[in-house]
Formats: sequence, C-alpha cells, structure tokens
Amino acid sequence: MLDSRRFHLIVLSIAVAIGYVWGIGSLPLFDLDEGAFTGATWAMFERGDFLTPYLNDEPRFAKPVLIYWLQAISVGLFGFTEWAFRLPSVIASAAWVGMIYVFADRHLGARQAFFAALIAATSLMTTVVGKAAISDAVLLFFLTGATFATFNHWVTGERRWVRWAYLAMGLGFLTKGPVAVVIPAAASFFFYLATARGRDWWRAVLDWQGILLFLVVAVPWYVAVWIEHGQHFIDEFFLKNNVGRFGEAMEGHSGGLWYYPVVTFVALLPFTGAVLTSLRYLRSDWQNGYGHPPSIPLALRRFGWIWFGLTLLLFSFSGTKLPHYLNYGLIGLMLVMASHLPQIRNRWLHLLPPAAFLLFVLLLPWLVEINFDQIKPAYVQDMLAERDRFFGLSWYLIVGGTLLLVVAAGMARRWSLPRIMIPVALSFSLVVNALVLNAVGQMQQGPVKEAGLIARDLPGPLVMRGMNTPSFGVYAQQVVERRDTRPGDLLLTRAQRVEGIPGDVIYAEGGVVLLRVGQAE
Repeated sequence: MLDSRRFHLIVLSIAVAIGYVWGIGSLPLFDLDEGAFTGATWAMFERGDFLTPYLNDEPRFAKPVLIYWLQAISVGLFGFTEWAFRLPSVIASAAWVGMIYVFADRHLGARQAFFAALIAATSLMTTVVGKAAISDAVLLFFLTGATFATFNHWVTGERRWVRWAYLAMGLGFLTKGPVAVVIPAAASFFFYLATARGRDWWRAVLDWQGILLFLVVAVPWYVAVWIEHGQHFIDEFFLKNNVGRFGEAMEGHSGGLWYYPVVTFVALLPFTGAVLTSLRYLRSDWQNGYGHPPSIPLALRRFGWIWFGLTLLLFSFSGTKLPHYLNYGLIGLMLVMASHLPQIRNRWLHLLPPAAFLLFVLLLPWLVEINFDQIKPAYVQDMLAERDRFFGLSWYLIVGGTLLLVVAAGMARRWSLPRIMIPVALSFSLVVNALVLNAVGQMQQGPVKEAGLIARDLPGPLVMRGMNTPSFGVYAQQVVERRDTRPGDLLLTRAQRVEGIPGDVIYAEGGVVLLRVGQAE
C-alpha cells in the first residue's frame, strides 16, 4: 500500500483538500496581512492602476507586484470573494506539494516522496500560511522550484536546470524580492562547495542565458515603478522592507536565537517526532562529508540539511522575526525527515507531540474560561464574548475523537508507525484547519467583516482609529482614511475608544464598533 502511487495520489489529494482548500470561502480575511494584500488588489481595480500597488491611496511597496496580479486575475474572473482572493495561494500550495512528490520520487523513491509530500500537506504552519491571500505560498513555490532545479543540475549537469532555476528565481523576485534569490543561491553554493564542485556552481551562476531570462522576467516592473516613484520606491522596498527588516525588528516582531528552533518543532506538527529522529541521524548523514557523496539519497539529505540550516541561521540573526519565514527552508528538513521516517520504530516519540497539542486544544475552552478576567488587552475579551458558539459539544467530540485516535494508534502494534501517521496527520490537519482556524477567524475577523459589509451600503467617508484592520476596506469596497474624525464620518474603532465620541452606533459586536460621527455638543 505505501508503495502504491495511486494510494499516494488519493491520500495527498485528501490532505491538500483539508489543509489548503477547506474554508477558503468561509473564513473571513485575516488582518493585518490578508487585509493589506487584498486591499491593494482591490485598489488596482478602483484606481485603474495595475502597475503600482496602493492601499488606502498610499503606495504599498512592502511586496512586489506578482501576487497582486495573480489575485487580480482571480477576482476579475470570479468576483471579490474570499475564496477568489485566496485561489492563487491555494493553487500554488497544491502545485508545491505535487512538485515535492515528483522531485523526491526521482531522487529518494516513491515511499519517501509520499511522506515528504504528506508532511508538506498536513503540517501546522505550512497549511495555515499556504492558503492565505498573501505572497508566501506563491513565493514558496518558486523558491522551492529554483532550489530543486539547482540540485537536479548537480545530479545531471544539464544546463536546462540552470535556466529553470533562473526563471523560478525571477518569478520569485517579482513575488517577494531578494529572498527568492538569496536562499537558492546560498543553499546551492554551500552544497556544491561541500561536494568539491565549486567551479560547477560558478559556471552555472555565469550562464548568460539564465541571467538574461532572470532579467527579462524580474527587472521590467522594478524599473517601471522606479521611473514613476523614484527614490521613494527604493527607500520603501529595498531599504525599509528588506534591509530594514533584517537589521531591526519591525512592528514588534522580534525574538532571540531560540525563536526559530522552537518554531521548527511547532510548525512541523504532527511530525515533530520525525524532526527529533532526523537530528539523531545528523551525524551519520555527514560522516565523511566533504567530497562527492556515495549515493543520491545521501547527497539529497545533506542538501536538505544545508538548505534548512542556512535558512534557520539567516532568519535567526534577522531583526524582524515572523514564524512563516522559516517555511522557506523547512522543505529541506522535510526531505530529510521523509528519508528517515519509514525506518522509525519508536511510535510514542512521534505520537506524543500531536497528542499533547490536541490535549491543549481540547482544554482550550476551559483554560479561556478560568483565565478570562486576566486576558489582555480588553478587546481580546470582547472578541471571545461569542466563544460559546464555537466551544460547544462539537468541539469536544471532534478534538476528543482525534485525540483518542492518536492514543489508539499508539496501541495498534499491527500497523507500522509510517502507516499510522497517515490517519493521524489527516485528522490533525482537519482539527487545525476546519475547527481551530475557523473559530479564531470568526471570533477575530467576523465582526470586522460584518462592519465592512454594512458600511458598503452607507454614505460617508470611512475612517479607522485605534485599530489596523485593512480587510474592513475590502469588504466595504471603499478607501479607509486614518485621521481625526469629522461629523458625518463612518468610524470603525474599538469599543474601548468610543467614549467621548459623539454619534450613533450602527454596529457593535466582538469589541468592534461602527458609528456615524455626530456634532460635538
């Protein structure tokens, strides 16, 4: 069964449906990131400007343009809906899982390829981020494709893989910028160096056809925006959002050197045990490490360690730290994990991490209840006011049933651990993506969505104060200003900030208030 490609296709299709497709039309847009990306896409239609992304009438140079173009195509075809905004990310993530399977099947074999793709399709962080209407899923597809191409070139020496790498890096550069070049280039450089083939790497880098392809794909938009906006574009995109993010913590996203090692173990749930096992094999994977490895599978494991290690190191020393940055290197570790997983025998090492997570989720309603008065800030208490709608009997039945499944898997000695991890991974992903993510989305973003839909049909300028939820403007399909209020404004704010503002409350739910500002008395 584990060697059947038909079985692989069925399981991976189910995993992708649960992890990347489920809920894309019912989940409200998450702020800050989804609201900002979709707001900039909506503004392209509103302004008739598909060159420069804008958000609330201000140029948004945080990311390049390709993700906005892809979202614009999708919503142009299917309308301004959540699932249409998310569709490019979903397609990219599904293609990413398929690419992992094809690549690993070529170099490791069908069984290892299946587990590499299953890890990618069910892990906690990759599934949560991979369906979001942001640039990361598209970037990850191109970045992974470029890095895979460099390894294929190492194996075959064929120049076509160099050009595929340059094409993928060019598209990635148009999706998120320099990171799409830095990681594939650095990972391949150190791998070629470790295998005593540094000259081959330099010859590949200097391939003029590849360089030309990269320039043709990536550079025209940057030049066009620089011509239109001048130094402001350079300052915002390159200096602030790339160099600046690396040099200092932006928007409070900081952390110590321990940050990404911890993220690794949480992000790869329910396969955290495979991370621990892979670390046990690290020494044997690198014995007699310099020079040409004796086999392609061993070479790929070393390549995966370099890819993951460099990404971990790079972002550990970055000033700005966000969990999903690690996704850019996790696939390297996933390949190592998949290589060792079929040989693993200690099932409790692998079942205890998902069991502990599920136990926490099962107890979450009780933990919220007994600590409710200590929850800060106050607007989070307001968001949790409707928690009984989600923390009901179905919560305990689904989470408790999944936890029992994991415990039963530990007792089922007739099945090997790799076979047991298939239902465990699928059910774990179902709990995260169909239950937990839905509850968080509805409580956090549901009121913002409702307020935006109400504001869409009302006259008056929209103003936001005391909060930063750009999805409000997407639902209202209007520009939202951030300024002092004037009579007649439609104001979106937190419930704690309403006192002293004259006007009539139109909507108040979950700590979000929409009111018509009146004359001061």
